[in-house]
Amino acid sequence: MKFKTLFIKELREMLNLQTLMVMIISVLVLSLAGQTMAKAVRDNAETMMDINICDQDGTAFTENMIKILKANLAKYGGRVNVVEIESDDYPKELKKADVKSVLIIPAGFTENVKNSECAEVKSVQRLTSLASMSNLNAGSQTAVEYLTAAVKEVVFGSKVSANKLTNSEVEFLNQPLVLKETTVVTDKSYDVQASVIVQMCSVQAMLVPIVLFVLVMMSSNMILNAISTEKVDKTLETLLSTPVSRISVITAKMLSAAVVAAMQAAVYMFGARHMMNGIINTTDNSDYSEAMKALGLTMNAGQYALVGVQMFLSILIALSVALILGVLASDAKTAQTMTLPIMMCTMIPYMLSMFIDIKTLSPVTKYLVYAIPFTHSFMASENAMFGNLNVYAGGLVYQVVFLAVCLFVALRIFMSDRIFTMSIGGGKRRGRTSE
Repeated sequence: MKFKTLFIKELREMLNLQTLMVMIISVLVLSLAGQTMAKAVRDNAETMMDINICDQDGTAFTENMIKILKANLAKYGGRVNVVEIESDDYPKELKKADVKSVLIIPAGFTENVKNSECAEVKSVQRLTSLASMSNLNAGSQTAVEYLTAAVKEVVFGSKVSANKLTNSEVEFLNQPLVLKETTVVTDKSYDVQASVIVQMCSVQAMLVPIVLFVLVMMSSNMILNAISTEKVDKTLETLLSTPVSRISVITAKMLSAAVVAAMQAAVYMFGARHMMNGIINTTDNSDYSEAMKALGLTMNAGQYALVGVQMFLSILIALSVALILGVLASDAKTAQTMTLPIMMCTMIPYMLSMFIDIKTLSPVTKYLVYAIPFTHSFMASENAMFGNLNVYAGGLVYQVVFLAVCLFVALRIFMSDRIFTMSIGGGKRRGRTSE
């Protein structure tokens, strides 16, 4: 009986209103993130089988081959869009055609096929993000497989009908096409597979999100626990009654936490940077490392500085929010649950940035995600590498404004006596005490 009473008592204290609210909000937030990613997968699946093709050979053979390709893809809901590519300036041509990828049948293609020579097909794809799901429609290999089937159907049909299929032509039909891939990033292009570049950049793409997530949680936990503990122990009341301005107190607390967070950021970035260099600069990946440099996907000092600015702003925002939440805590148990809002607001953009290109979401969803100030720091490295400086600048301005609002609220609380009376769930506890 004693155990049952003790168990119920502890359960009531832990399973309070704040905990239940956090659990409900967590489910809603995670469901929203799941629905967003599911929608991104569906949107990619709808266009994954679509192929943009440019026929630079312009013969009856290639026209017939494209007709067969359209018929084969239509069975699986895919479409073939014929576009014009007039030069080798692929960044300019893709922008003009308003497509992300294109399969090019070069001039002389028909002649090579007639001579039973392996014909070349060019695949050009633009990378706009390193998120895994944003590159699901990189179907160059799939397109070539369908194109190969179309070539076989045209050649085999014409040769068999004329009884002219030789042994050498049979061998040729085993592999009639060879794929040459070109990747485009902003205004640069390089002859390399886009999938390989995404794999090579995966470490770099994960570097900033992981470091930022860890730093935001560590720094916010430090200051939230410090404020809540000082308030519960009445040391905060003693500190604020000393002849030291309250602005000095709040500034000292935030700056000390920010300095520690900055030191941790430097250590994490230094270690992660060396780890990334060790992976990229291996002997087997030397050619791909050169491709990444040519495409501008290796961050320089200026780009790291841009990322560092937004990362530091996110840490300051987390500190200011944690400062306010720490004041609202009425005891140590409440203080532990207070970090969950920051965790959820950090986890949503963290997960989304890893899997989908946030810029391609629907306007409502996109701006809801943009409203979370940490989102812009998770996108910072990608914006710097892909030249999305307008998106970066907009996020930077929003973070500065958000930080100013949070600091204003925190100062108003610290400059008033409400800092000693504000709490969540405190009323109930005081009621019990009075009883």
